[in-house]
Amino acid sequence: MKKMYQQYNRILIANRGEIAVRIIKSAHKMGIECIAIYTELEKNALHVKKADVGVLMPGNTLQETYLNQDLIISIAKEYFADAIHPGYGFLSENGDFAQLCEINAIQFIGPSAQVIKQMGNKEEANKIASKNNIPLLKKLTGNIESIIEEAKNLKFPLMIKAAAGGGGKGMRVVYKIEDLQDSIKKASDEAQRYFGNDSIYVEQYIENPRHIEVQILADEHGNLVHLYERDCSIQRRHQKIIEEAPAPNLSEEIRSNILKDALTIARSIAYTNAGTIEFILAPDQQHYFLEMNTRIQVEHTITEEITGIDIVEQQLRISMGQHLNLKQDEITVNDHAIEVRLYAEDPENNYLPSHGTIKGLHIPKIPQIRVDNGVRDYEEIHTHFDSLLKKVIAKGQNRDEAISILKSFLKEYTLFGIETNKDIILYILNHHKFVEGEYSTSFVTNNQNDFKENNSISETELKIFASAFIIIKNKIQSENKLGYWRHKQDHHLTIENNSINVSLLQIFSDKFIIQINNNLPTELRIIEFKPNYLSFSRENVLYKVNYLKADDRLFYIQHDGRKIAISDKPKRNKRSIKEQANNKTTLLAPTPGNIVDVLVKEGESIKKGTPLVVLEAMKTENILMAWKDSLVKKVHVKTAEHVSLNQVLIETE
Repeated sequence: MKKMYQQYNRILIANRGEIAVRIIKSAHKMGIECIAIYTELEKNALHVKKADVGVLMPGNTLQETYLNQDLIISIAKEYFADAIHPGYGFLSENGDFAQLCEINAIQFIGPSAQVIKQMGNKEEANKIASKNNIPLLKKLTGNIESIIEEAKNLKFPLMIKAAAGGGGKGMRVVYKIEDLQDSIKKASDEAQRYFGNDSIYVEQYIENPRHIEVQILADEHGNLVHLYERDCSIQRRHQKIIEEAPAPNLSEEIRSNILKDALTIARSIAYTNAGTIEFILAPDQQHYFLEMNTRIQVEHTITEEITGIDIVEQQLRISMGQHLNLKQDEITVNDHAIEVRLYAEDPENNYLPSHGTIKGLHIPKIPQIRVDNGVRDYEEIHTHFDSLLKKVIAKGQNRDEAISILKSFLKEYTLFGIETNKDIILYILNHHKFVEGEYSTSFVTNNQNDFKENNSISETELKIFASAFIIIKNKIQSENKLGYWRHKQDHHLTIENNSINVSLLQIFSDKFIIQINNNLPTELRIIEFKPNYLSFSRENVLYKVNYLKADDRLFYIQHDGRKIAISDKPKRNKRSIKEQANNKTTLLAPTPGNIVDVLVKEGESIKKGTPLVVLEAMKTENILMAWKDSLVKKVHVKTAEHVSLNQVLIETE
């Protein structure tokens, strides 16, 4: 059906978090009002505060709220929305929802329902690529028996993928044929949970490839352009954490071929609106079509930065029937942009999701930095939703400058109350292979052990953190009482796995004299002290730290990007910790979530490291392991059950 030009007065955003905030920004710039939808848990969320109208959705689960098509349509009609922007995730690539919008005379801000269904099914997308002579990896489809039989003729490893989804869900790498059947079953089950479709296929797996994608824009009048490429190879669990544009170390010939193939695919299906065509680039520099995302991408920001084009604004204008006012030869690349995704997760604990209340937030103001924010101070972070908190985008005149600007920002950026992946991002940005632009999708996995080894605290850092602790604790406890001589104080501090002794020798209104581990005394002079921020000099060197007092005797202090917990409580020795682990008889839920699978039975003998339970939280599956050799005495949960924090899952002898 040919769309007629219309001007939107009000749109509904069928999403949440940073992408909802991002859409509101462009819509408001165009004079368009925005309706935000939210659950009871999100009544104080940032996207609700930014919108013109907020509508509470009844229900607790995603199926009852953000995936409830009829409910969203009814809200859009009740509040007179001209169109619905789906953002990314949720219903953004659901052809049935796009069709339901059309039936109800509400414009879906994206491509047609037919194209969404066509490109959303990877088998169909591969057929389209094949018809257009786009390079493809070898693929196997059909039932499990036929796939296993045909797989005998392929070189391993192989990759299992969900036919109807993305984002790393339903994906498994298999290195030997004996594991193929079980892996297909698990991938199929996961695909059913996340996409409502258990279809999978198997394809040849390229080890250590690069992930290159092309942003395109197209209108219904036949105008089609690309906005160049992005490199999205830095990933964990098949999900991106760092992206950059343009892609580094890409020859003009390869770049030209990839851009040409992307336009060919989009043109062959008469694509409209914003879309992204993704490719795998093998070590031998051969590229292969991977998939097409028929929506706005999380990483669209870096393309906006290097081209100066507001992609969300273009989405809105295209969906209103306007001509795409962009010519390919007029679109140029300026400078270099890098985006990092800050997730609520703990990289040192197998990326386990982190939840709780944000208790302190400091965002440095750097002109070349753009922050697409999804949360605000004191907001509650729940396990019901994706763990993405913020996107930080740095723009520099060249790649080296962009990296330098980004590192400067992250070293000062502070978020207290929950764990994030900031430390590992800083590690990656400093790694020589990343600096040289020589990396692949295996980078995080291949270097995980190096990250842990290099994360030990140095002697200099110990002294800085200990000094900051002494100032902060005494300032907080003795506010307005300084200026007189005080008795000597001795502190026995635990900083990560380090124990140090600090003697506070003298206190004045603006300085302290301390002694660390019986070394020579040193003077600490306070430069500035205010809530959550301290600057001081030590041995004529200026230090800036952020801090949070968590309770009476525990402090979190951040310096140079590193956040450390400091306590002057007596430290338990390693023997007592080991004995405690050996005496432990229950596995507790480390986070609220849903039980995806129980991998052991009552009466079963288990070894330390044995997978016990798969727990899904923040749209991520986490395998919980046995902490000792033992016997399973009782299993307290079952598949599909929702569990709360610290709920007993398994009891052992």
